[in-house]
Amino acid sequence: MADKTVFTVLGAMAAVVGVSAGAFISFASAGVNETEAMAAPIPKPGPRLEGPGPFHETFDSYNKKLWRISDGWRNGDWTVNDWRRSQAKIDGELTLKLDKNKTDIAEFSGGEIQTHKKYGHGYFETRMQAAKAPGSVSAFFTYTGPPFKDLWNEIDVEILGNKPREVMFTYFTDGEKREHIHQLPFDTTEGMHTYAFDWQPGHLRWYVDGEMVHEASAAELPLPRSQQKIMASLWASTTLDEWVGRFDPEALPSSAKISCITYAKDYASRIPCE
Repeated sequence: MADKTVFTVLGAMAAVVGVSAGAFISFASAGVNETEAMAAPIPKPGPRLEGPGPFHETFDSYNKKLWRISDGWRNGDWTVNDWRRSQAKIDGELTLKLDKNKTDIAEFSGGEIQTHKKYGHGYFETRMQAAKAPGSVSAFFTYTGPPFKDLWNEIDVEILGNKPREVMFTYFTDGEKREHIHQLPFDTTEGMHTYAFDWQPGHLRWYVDGEMVHEASAAELPLPRSQQKIMASLWASTTLDEWVGRFDPEALPSSAKISCITYAKDYASRIPCE
């Protein structure tokens, strides 16, 4: 697939797409008794999605067989930046940098890394220090969608530069979204912390520093059901300021640092980041 057709539609689109209109149909207008609806059974888990084997990446060097660094395109006008190879440095850790850098398609450039392959159900973990810049988003996520000839399925861990003491957990199934904001007892921009999610046919659970802090309910929206690429990125926006905050170019350069990304088939078999 040509680079310019690859769009990592991450959490920014979560802010503009929202929940489908059908989700807001009232019980009365649908002709359903509210008590009966509330007691409806949780959908049965689908089949397990098998993908590539586990890995434990500490970014001692650039593993080109595992990773691809995004370079030479822009997700759309809703980002201030394009992606450039120069903005992703691997040298004992992964540094994703957002900075002023006028190109033919943007005034700023950000960094992004993604796996070549798509991964199925499993446990996904990173150890990350988020960027400080207001209007920026430090993201660890999985994604597939129209650029890969799939329906939009995505699972996110997102930290906003203007809200460093909270983390947003989001998932999309066939383009429909659910999100949760979790308050944190620490500043995500001041040091490394571990963020993870365990995506299985019957549950989707998020973890912070080894503690489970949120579980998605399949009763509200079926869990993602397509294999997805593993990604990490740093980007910013001026059009989504109601969500990401007011972008401040004077706060640049700014960087997100990642010391580890690991994937295992399930929580029990994980090799934690340290």
